[in-house]
Amino acid sequence: MNPFKKDTQIYRVFEVLKDLEWHCSECELPGSQPAKALQMIRQAGFEMEKNGSNWERRIYCEKCKRKTPHRKLVSLERQNEAITRVGFSAKLAQKIINHYGGKDEFLGYSPTGRKIEIDHRIPQVRWSESEEELYEDADESEIEQRYMLLVREHNLLKSRHCERCVATNIRQPFLQIDFFYQGNSKYESKIGCVGCGWHHPAKWREELNKVLKNQKQ
Repeated sequence: MNPFKKDTQIYRVFEVLKDLEWHCSECELPGSQPAKALQMIRQAGFEMEKNGSNWERRIYCEKCKRKTPHRKLVSLERQNEAITRVGFSAKLAQKIINHYGGKDEFLGYSPTGRKIEIDHRIPQVRWSESEEELYEDADESEIEQRYMLLVREHNLLKSRHCERCVATNIRQPFLQIDFFYQGNSKYESKIGCVGCGWHHPAKWREELNKVLKNQKQ
């Protein structure tokens, strides 16, 4: 039985994986970006086959004619309590967008013709429990601590790097710039995501500019 809502990507990905066999992520799993659906399946309590720190195995694919990442569902039974995120009321979503002036945090400005999305600073793959609801009367500091705005492609880019960090425990350089304003490239639970550009791009730029300014003096 498929527990996910029909006609969604996560439903279609689960339909492929529910035979409990290995499937090529590049040619068998639906959609151009199945990583998010796979993450949501794991967070719903379903166990994926793990290879070291990764939920994949590189196997030769007859269709792709090369070794590609393959995914496999271990069981159709939920193994863990589902970790869930809360939704936004229209009023709260607008409040968050207004707080940032509709600006994509990677770009520092509001992009023309591209839809802006509300994204979590701490990725869901790092959560140990379900998200607490943020109420419409939340203050600016709560919004700043938990959320940022990104266009879709930047949201996906952040997700891929955060997933790589979780898999390796190595924090990923932001836009290929190896700078962390707190901690270093090794992920440490005591500071978590703080100091990484993927977590807070605006703060990361501010701290990097301080370093560059001091070097000029």
